Amino acid sequence: MPLATATLRRTRRLAAAALLAAAALSLTACQNGGDPAPAASSSSAGDPTAADGGAQGGSGGEPGKGVSRTGAGKTAATGGGGQGGASAGNKGVGGTWVGTLKWLTEDKLTVAPKDGMEQAFHLTDSTKALGAAALCEAPDGRVHTDGSGYGTTSCSLADLRKAARLGSVDVRVTVVNGVATKIAEHYHP
Repeated sequence: MPLATATLRRTRRLAAAALLAAAALSLTACQNGGDPAPAASSSSAGDPTAADGGAQGGSGGEPGKGVSRTGAGKTAATGGGGQGGASAGNKGVGGTWVGTLKWLTEDKLTVAPKDGMEQAFHLTDSTKALGAAALCEAPDGRVHTDGSGYGTTSCSLADLRKAARLGSVDVRVTVVNGVATKIAEHYHP
C-alpha cells in the first residue's frame, strides 16, 4: 500500500476519533435531559461533567437522583476554566453531589458518585472543607459530625487536596457556578 494512502487512512481515523470524543463530551454535558452545553471545544477535552447520578435534585429529589440547577430550571455549562463552552453568558454547573473525592488538578477536583458520572469542580480560597476523621481530625482528637453523619471540623484546602489524591474519602460537595462552596466528609465508623 502506498505511503500516501496509509497516511490518508490514519488521518481519517484520527479525525473520526476526535469527532467521536467531541460528540461524547457534548452528550455528557447534558444534565437530566436539560439543554446541551455549547459545542465542545478543544479546551473541554477530558473534563468529567455531571449526569443524573450522584446529585441531589432541586425539586424534592432524593440524594443520588436528579441535579440541582442554576437559574430558572435551565442547566448551565461552566464558562471558562476548561469546562464547557467559553461563552460570556454561561454560568457554571450547580448542585450537590455525594460520592468519592478524587484529584484532577491542584485547583480542580471531582466527586464520583457510586451511580453516575463524575462531576468536576474548582476550589477557591472560600471553599469550606469540613472533616470528620479521614479528611482532617479535630484538635481534641474526637470525631465531630452533624445529624446526617457529615463532618463539622474545619479543614484546610491542603487537607482536601491530600484526601483527593487518596481517592477514598466519601464527601458531599455543594457547587455553585462551577466552584465548590462546601465539601463535607461523610463519616464511616
